Amino acid sequence: MRKILPLLLTTLIVAGLPGHGAMAGIQRYQAPLDAVRWQASSQKRHCSLEHDIPLYGRARFAQSAGGKLGFTIEVKRKASRHDERARLRSRPPEWKHHVDAVDLGEVTIHEGEKPFRLDAALSRRLLAELQKGMFPTLIYRDWADARDQVQVSLPGIHVKPALDTFITCLSALPIYRFADFKNTELHFDFGKATLNRKARKRLDELAIYLNSDPDVTRITIEGHTDNVGRRRSNDKLGARRSQAIRDYLIARGVPAGRFQLNSWGERRPKASNRTDRGRAMNRRAAITLSHKPESAPQEHHHD
Repeated sequence: MRKILPLLLTTLIVAGLPGHGAMAGIQRYQAPLDAVRWQASSQKRHCSLEHDIPLYGRARFAQSAGGKLGFTIEVKRKASRHDERARLRSRPPEWKHHVDAVDLGEVTIHEGEKPFRLDAALSRRLLAELQKGMFPTLIYRDWADARDQVQVSLPGIHVKPALDTFITCLSALPIYRFADFKNTELHFDFGKATLNRKARKRLDELAIYLNSDPDVTRITIEGHTDNVGRRRSNDKLGARRSQAIRDYLIARGVPAGRFQLNSWGERRPKASNRTDRGRAMNRRAAITLSHKPESAPQEHHHD
């Protein structure tokens, strides 16, 4: 396999870019083939696959629990123009003469340190192209004066071991995140502590999450009522509502030692008890999750 010696190749060609003169250069950014390194990180609630592009930046596939797969490139020189477009093509390596390049469409260039942020569908397509040994390439006008064409390639070689680790990590990711359940509220019928169908469905989802995240240290459940009836009776009703939720979650494998139960009865209304709607809002239980401070989940977003 022939080495690509320079990390940045600049070639003069007689080909005009739109709106510019005939003479333009090509800036190619790609790791030398003998220096390609893909790195996978496999954590319980976050997976990533990364690759350094010499002199240019770092490409990264990532997904967190409860989130979607995304792809970004963080560049060394910030993009200075906003909402321009880049062409994305999947090119074969030079030794695969019989394979044609594939046009994957256009992507938006964002101003700043992360000009390329691809959605889940296009990120999955890039992974598939890399797995086939292709070289996905972004093509756009340079950010200095738009006279050069810039080509940034991800080499689909030496990627399979890291890609296998990444895909295995993705398949094991929990489908929910801490933010989905940090504060949860369930409602009850008048005078009842029975869980309705909607509450049971929500608690089934919560149990799945709690059983996937041992760093949730405490589950606080506070029972509330409207102001109909005696205060002492409402205190007992609020307690039964908290207990019903705790018992349901324990039956689905959540450790009993995590729970802290309170009953506020009618003393902390969320809405006015003067209307049917307000009283219905007050017949509730609030579930609050606490997480270890040193391991509080980080949310990863991809635009």
